[in-house]
Amino acid sequence: MPEEVKEERWARFMEKQAQVSAERLQKKVGQTVQVIVDQVNEENIIGRSWADAPEIDGEVIIKNEWDLSPGDIFEARITAADEYDLYGEPADSADDEAG
Repeated sequence: MPEEVKEERWARFMEKQAQVSAERLQKKVGQTVQVIVDQVNEENIIGRSWADAPEIDGEVIIKNEWDLSPGDIFEARITAADEYDLYGEPADSADDEAG
């Protein structure tokens, strides 16, 4: 099989996979999930839910405005999603703003 045919099929497959993943993750927006922190940098806290394997699945990304460290487990409210990652905030902060 010609290499260009392989590449075209792979690109179509990956495009469809991104669409399926985005649709699946959009269903989590508004939900609260338990997250374990994997890393913290100046801008973000990066973690994963119990269903996500490190280095394989997407991440849960939180703005670094809370005092969290690698290994911490907390409840996060999901506020947005893209093809592979979830974005959110600690669930307690959503309660604080609403109250």
